[in-house]
Order: sequence, then C-alpha cells, then structure tokens
Amino acid sequence: MLRHLLPSLLVASVALAGCGGDDDGHDHDHGPDAAPDAVELDAPPRQVIMETQSLVATEIIEGIFTGGPSDRAVIHLEAPVAELDWNIHGHENGGTQTVYEELNKMTVDYVFTPSSQTDWWLLLRNSGPTGMDVQVRIELYGNMQWRWE
Repeated sequence: MLRHLLPSLLVASVALAGCGGDDDGHDHDHGPDAAPDAVELDAPPRQVIMETQSLVATEIIEGIFTGGPSDRAVIHLEAPVAELDWNIHGHENGGTQTVYEELNKMTVDYVFTPSSQTDWWLLLRNSGPTGMDVQVRIELYGNMQWRWE
C-alpha cells in the first residue's frame, strides 16, 4: 500500500497561533531519521483512529502522538474546501520545531516517522471564513500512541 516512501525535509514557518508543503501527492518519510528496524507498513495497523472534527472559522485543534523512530503514523485528512492548514511539530527545550507543514489543503496523506522518542503534535487549523468538518483517519504502527489535547 505505502511501499514507496519518499524522503522529505521541509523547513517552513507560519504563525499558527503559537504552536507548519509539498503538493506532490506522495507519502513522505523522514529517511535519515528512520530506524533500520522500522515498522513494516505492509502489516495491518495496530490501531486506527477515525473521527470527524468540526472546526469553526480560524479554530485550531491539536492531537498528540507519543512515539519514536521505530513507530509510524499514517495520516489521512479530508476537508470540504481547501482551507485546512496542518503541521506536525515538537516542543523541545520550550521552543517549537516544525517537522512538516502544509497550508490550504483539502486532502492530506502523510506518513510520520518520529525522529526521537517523545511527544509530537498534529495541529489542524481551519483557515477559512466558515466552519467545516474535517475527516481524520490515523493508522498507528509499532508502539505509537495518540490522543487529542
């Protein structure tokens, strides 16, 4: 299913109320950070989260992944209009480090491989003028944990 993972590293910054794109449509893996014994994505996920998140105009919500280099999260997001901003970031030493970010998307498909064992935040923001429902599907592999903040 997701056998061809492309390495990517994007440094982007956007003011998204304190807490970050590539439109090629491919799944991404942070190659240099991936462990040699990384979880095989051909196996079924250990857990699947499927939810609808309703966001009013300009609202931001965050979820937290807890995992490390041998874990994976396959993220799929769908919005009704291209006004979904999202990123994955960390908070090492009190700062904010953006791992990956895209703005004004309708559909997101992304494979997240943490570079270190810690908490990582998935930020969703409705950048549009009206409310919208975002379909969230997250497949967890290895020991990756998930919770909404």
